Amino acid sequence: MIVLGSKPGQHDACFALIRDGEPLFVYEVERFNRVKRATSTDLSVLFEGLAEHSISPSDVDLVTNCMHPGELPKRKALISAYITPDKVGNIHRFLDWHLPSWYLLLREGGFPASRIVNIRHHLCHVSGVYYSSPRDDAAILSVDGGGEAETSMLAHGRNGRISILRTTPHPHSLGHLYQGVTIWLGWGYGEEGKTMALAAYGDPQRFRRQLDTFIQIDDQGQFCYLPALRRGPCRFASTDIGRVVLPQLVGPGRRDGEEISQTHKDVAATVQAICEEIMLKQARYLKRETGSKTLLLAGGVGLNSITNGMLSAESGFDQVVAYPQASDAGTALGGALYAYHNIGAPDRPRRWHMTHAYWGQSIDLENLDAAGKSYQVNGRQSDDIAVDAAETLVSGRVIGWVQGRSEIGPRALGNRSILANPLVPGIKDKVNGVKRREWWRPFAPSVLREDVNTYFEFDGDLPYMTAVARIRDEWREPLSSIGHVDGTARVQTVTAESNPLFYQLIQEFKSRTGIGLLLNTSLNGRGEPLVQTCEQALRLYVNSDLDAIVIGDHLFADKTNALVGQTLIPYVWNIRKLPRTRLLVVPGELPASRHELLLHIVQDNPRARVDISENPVLTEVLAAAGQQYVVSVPVLEPDDLASVYDAVAFYVPFPGDKCVFEEEIYFSQRAVLSRRIMEEAGIPVYWIDSRGDVNFMRDSLYVHHDETPALAIPSTYQQFWMPRP
Repeated sequence: MIVLGSKPGQHDACFALIRDGEPLFVYEVERFNRVKRATSTDLSVLFEGLAEHSISPSDVDLVTNCMHPGELPKRKALISAYITPDKVGNIHRFLDWHLPSWYLLLREGGFPASRIVNIRHHLCHVSGVYYSSPRDDAAILSVDGGGEAETSMLAHGRNGRISILRTTPHPHSLGHLYQGVTIWLGWGYGEEGKTMALAAYGDPQRFRRQLDTFIQIDDQGQFCYLPALRRGPCRFASTDIGRVVLPQLVGPGRRDGEEISQTHKDVAATVQAICEEIMLKQARYLKRETGSKTLLLAGGVGLNSITNGMLSAESGFDQVVAYPQASDAGTALGGALYAYHNIGAPDRPRRWHMTHAYWGQSIDLENLDAAGKSYQVNGRQSDDIAVDAAETLVSGRVIGWVQGRSEIGPRALGNRSILANPLVPGIKDKVNGVKRREWWRPFAPSVLREDVNTYFEFDGDLPYMTAVARIRDEWREPLSSIGHVDGTARVQTVTAESNPLFYQLIQEFKSRTGIGLLLNTSLNGRGEPLVQTCEQALRLYVNSDLDAIVIGDHLFADKTNALVGQTLIPYVWNIRKLPRTRLLVVPGELPASRHELLLHIVQDNPRARVDISENPVLTEVLAAAGQQYVVSVPVLEPDDLASVYDAVAFYVPFPGDKCVFEEEIYFSQRAVLSRRIMEEAGIPVYWIDSRGDVNFMRDSLYVHHDETPALAIPSTYQQFWMPRP
């Protein structure tokens, strides 16, 4: 039986394919479109993954959707209880449009309704961590910003079935509170790790009284937003908490570029303390209710490694395991596993459990030579790459390390890593020169499993770098490069079974230094996801302070003559999606900071032309390329366009997924004009969005239509449904 799990839209888009209960791939869209946390509605990754494994979409028995439209009435009832009547109607209308969108995306991809299985969001989370665990009996805790109508789920997995014990209803959300503080601190979605790291420098009691007037926690770990117990105008989304609630409680939020103050550190420490209190009380509740020896963690809050380390020490469970893909991306594999074990093959015994996290796409070694030539760097093929890499590390150099299939989740686990010798004085600053990260954010250690208790006050398996352990006192100074100010480190234990080559590398390093541990951080540029291809890896190498990079069995250690230049990432990757035909680019509200994008487009496609009718200044921007690329088209009439251009690309000042998830954008003037061009001129339309992606609008702008009009432009997905010869 083949089951396809999906988180098909918005942030953390992901697709997972399993056959007879075992994964074939787990593909996070961010690795493909290079947009961190992947705001997307593009299903291409799904179909390309199927093709890689010679599976037709028609061979897929079930397709899972991680947001259940059937939960909509429950969510609307909750909203009616805490939002004033004058605002309820607009929010209900938004949800009527929003919640079914994930299902409609799958339908637009060609999957028949009979094969699509809608599964509650948090049930996907708990299924992902339970059905990938070797434990038959386990307590399960999933906590995040929220699903359809609930923000956490406490469950018991036993004998292959999951029993839901308790949930937390909207709007009361630990995830949104933590995100709200992150927004108050001046950061964005997905940057909660910065808040967690900063918390170690603060006083968790300074603002606790103020926060206690907002959130109430009982002895069982159940909690509520006190203002939400009565009707008011606030939705209590993370943006509301960060920009409205917190300024009233603790003062104005941090402005962009403002120095970090003690107040900022103390507020971060307070929300971290609240997070730990809620999670510990919920864990102890689960221990009492289930009697299980193992606690499994999922949901975005499950990536809070400080909390997870505390739970290991204080919750009373023998083992605490946090899922490596605890974010919403994990609902793809979780949904697939739930559907297989409960719908597709409910009587079959469980045969698989996760022993490693390397389910992403393999590095494209077949393109290594071409990538090296394009950046004018030469690699040396090694007879023993673990030995050569270890000797490079011993010398104090910082290396990139790229092997095999990429790891899932946000942590680098030895296949897409930056590695360094933790004993070298100043090595943390040197790695920060590569990563360009904030000074207060620590790096992590990857340690041989048999040596973990030598350096840390812990002796167990931590394969996914999702929990901290305390560094032994005698090692705090020698290993200060991988430790945090609170004396902990986010540990990955490495075994020969889980990653043989990475294990061998650390062993070779140990044989030369006596230390069975390396500094490990993710191989990516600032604000980017993990590298996906040889080209991306070498681009990062030549444009950063990396001393060397290993890709497969090749060592690149000389970039004296390298071709450098790294601007407008991820745009430079995604404009390759634009056709190299007669393309009209309509910049619209393209900000001045991204005007260079137009040069990249015309250099990539000499047949492209840029409309400067709304912004004549762009003539000067394009002067370096030549005046032939400049046109003025003040009125975009489809009939006129068809005779001159083969495609049109608009810049839009928002993430492209909004064209599906927000009704106002779906019926905006830009969307209506885009449909007219496709229907009347018969040429494709693309949207270049504010996050750097390029969206093929034939696949998005008809998702909510009852019927798609006859178009000369086929959808991207149509080709994959054609019968194989």
